Amino acid sequence: MFPSDLPARPAAVSVAAGLLLGSAVVLLLAWALWPETVVSNGARVFFVMLWAVLAYGAYRGLGWVRVAIGLVFLASAWGVANAESLGSAVADTPASEILCAAMQVAALVLLCLPVAGRWFAAVREVEA
Repeated sequence: MFPSDLPARPAAVSVAAGLLLGSAVVLLLAWALWPETVVSNGARVFFVMLWAVLAYGAYRGLGWVRVAIGLVFLASAWGVANAESLGSAVADTPASEILCAAMQVAALVLLCLPVAGRWFAAVREVEA
């Protein structure tokens, strides 16, 4: 299957993929510019790669990307729930990670719009 064989990609999906890739770039730049804010280098590499792969998956029309993003948010919520307090969980989070979370939430909202859902279904039919 070639990308040219896919149905026309809605703008919402393109923007969402851009937001996910932008999130990976922000994490990478924050790591390069302020390495002291990174708790775990391995985790940072994992999340840079994860958001880049999810961006590519969304751009290619892989509908499971929406579920994967939801699962990442669920794991993140679990971490916040296990923090000493909500205030300390937010206060200890670097601004770059808050920006990335906002970008990721916006991407998920765009990927869950009806137009995106119809496009993912059309891609699934073409690839079947």
